[in-house]
Amino acid sequence: MGATPEMGAGRTISIARFCNVLATMALALAGVSAAPREGRAAAWTQPAGQGIVIIQEDRWSGTHGFNDSHDLFRFPNNGESYVNQTNVYVEYGLTNKLTLLGNFWLNQVGYDNDFGKTENFGFGDQEFGARYKMRPLGFLNGPWVGSSQLLIGVPTYRVHNVSQPLGVGGVAVELRHAIGRPYLLFGHWSYIDLSGGIRFRTGRGADELRFDAAHGTLLWGGFTLMEEFSQIQTLDNGVAFNVGNPISSTNFDLTKMRFSLLKRLGPVSIQAGYERDLAGRNTGSGGGPFVGIWIPFGGSGHWAP
Repeated sequence: MGATPEMGAGRTISIARFCNVLATMALALAGVSAAPREGRAAAWTQPAGQGIVIIQEDRWSGTHGFNDSHDLFRFPNNGESYVNQTNVYVEYGLTNKLTLLGNFWLNQVGYDNDFGKTENFGFGDQEFGARYKMRPLGFLNGPWVGSSQLLIGVPTYRVHNVSQPLGVGGVAVELRHAIGRPYLLFGHWSYIDLSGGIRFRTGRGADELRFDAAHGTLLWGGFTLMEEFSQIQTLDNGVAFNVGNPISSTNFDLTKMRFSLLKRLGPVSIQAGYERDLAGRNTGSGGGPFVGIWIPFGGSGHWAP
């Protein structure tokens, strides 16, 4: 990608440099037992020798769920489902076209009602993958960029005979393609990232179709505003487990939004935001706050222009 300077909002910025850092500008999401949520800005690869570590803490809770007909219902006996989740996400540019990925989860999953509380704590699905720079689509030219990604998820927990499982179990393999581009929004550099893929699962979990969209805008004073949308649609080839749980089926759908604000503090950035479930099937309905810290390494040590 060329390094032609472009003008915007009274300042000069390198489009190439801006595109390189956008690989680190949309992270996220966490979930309820059978319905984990994730999102990535997947269209950009990291420059060779550069990367980022993002640590996020997520607090989700809900007193309602979506039934098999997508309708909301109140958990019985004043029930409340909750997930406290720590996520460590790592990207590293092995070459300018090939980025290696690591995505690691530590989960506390629980359900509380009038009859008591059940809870489980431990490591979730640990994910490893690679992203390769590709043409965005045949009819799209620059400044559009594209990439394809392979992700493998490995469970590190027991599923059977556990009242609050830390995941659906089985090995997951996901194939994804993404496109994205920078642009000016009212004089502020912004980006849009669109990706879609399919995730195959062994064991009890259903295969999934996944779509993610992320948008970000660089504001004043080192702030970045981010909005993220995600959709998971299972292929209904999973099973139900833990029949006492109102949201026990691995055949689920989930639509959610996520909003956050990042503030650059020297080479690192801090993040605070809120996520909310919008629609679903056989899964919980809730939301909660999250915070994070973004730590770049290699290169200049700065993730934003």
